[in-house]
Amino acid sequence: MPDPAADQLISPSLVRLDVSLGSEKAEVIRGLAAIAAESGRTTDPDRLAADALAREATSSTGLPGGIAVPHCRTVAVEVPTLAFARLSPGTDFGTKDGPADLVFLIAAPASGDATHLQVLTRLARALVKKSFTDGLRSAASPEEAVELVGDVVGQPRQSR
Repeated sequence: MPDPAADQLISPSLVRLDVSLGSEKAEVIRGLAAIAAESGRTTDPDRLAADALAREATSSTGLPGGIAVPHCRTVAVEVPTLAFARLSPGTDFGTKDGPADLVFLIAAPASGDATHLQVLTRLARALVKKSFTDGLRSAASPEEAVELVGDVVGQPRQSR
């Protein structure tokens, strides 16, 4: 039976709350790539991480307010994928205001369209809203985080 979440950009299996994925941003990105692999979104988490780190090397993806959104196009995924971790403690992503505790990894298929840029734009618009980041910081479950993120990136809700 197919996984109903397989066609979803983000699902509870792609979310980790109150975890430490490492003290450096490269470790966090590798950790998020591993989560994508555990969720069946990639069979090559090393390539996914390498592609995200290559993009990160061109310009930091840390944003003010404790947020980071590493992203890339990669042959390591076949469907657009969004992994999310609420870090505890936060990890430095190069912003002046301190470490990031909300980190999203956006991975788009290398041959895909501009979907990941649309997702990035929608997510960035939401991340400047305190109500959204407060909701992510207080989400009690991966499912709650998925609903919050899904609402802003235009993902239909899963039927319950």
